[in-house]
Amino acid sequence: MKSLFISLAALAIIVIIVLRLLLGRIASNPEDVAGESKASILPKDISEIDAFTISLDIGEQSPLFILLAADGTINRMGTGTPENAERDLFIGKADHAIFESVRSHLTREMIGSLGQGYGMRNPQGQRCKLTLTFKFKNGMSSGLVFLYGSESAGPPKHVADFVRTAVAQTDPWYEEFRQKALRRKQA
Repeated sequence: MKSLFISLAALAIIVIIVLRLLLGRIASNPEDVAGESKASILPKDISEIDAFTISLDIGEQSPLFILLAADGTINRMGTGTPENAERDLFIGKADHAIFESVRSHLTREMIGSLGQGYGMRNPQGQRCKLTLTFKFKNGMSSGLVFLYGSESAGPPKHVADFVRTAVAQTDPWYEEFRQKALRRKQA
């Protein structure tokens, strides 16, 4: 049983790495071959977003990972709290209304800032990194990175609200999946 748990944890880590690679990374140099900035050729309409990920790292821990896609694909690991001990990644399908509900909380300011990173000066507490990655219907992807301290002001309110909404909207699915997995382990 212990080896099965270790195998599942290793598989979850591999899935996270692959998803991050497939959905793209934040470009350090957003210039494309034609000389246009990537941000200027990305769709500006929120309805063009086909999938997104939210990843939170606190210190050396990753207490939250969420992937939501328009087709209902959902992946979730953790609760987002520093004391979170959950390391299981749950993968499945959910009502696509969850995706629509969370996506509706995106702001034009967030879309207009894609490809950028933001860091707090003199962060206090543990190092925190919030990464939002968006995949568009045309296949392009971009995102935002926020670096701050656990005892400092975090990302802007509209970004924090987006993350809180994603957690709240995926919580019922996550808790149900978690309980089913726990019952299977106990059986």
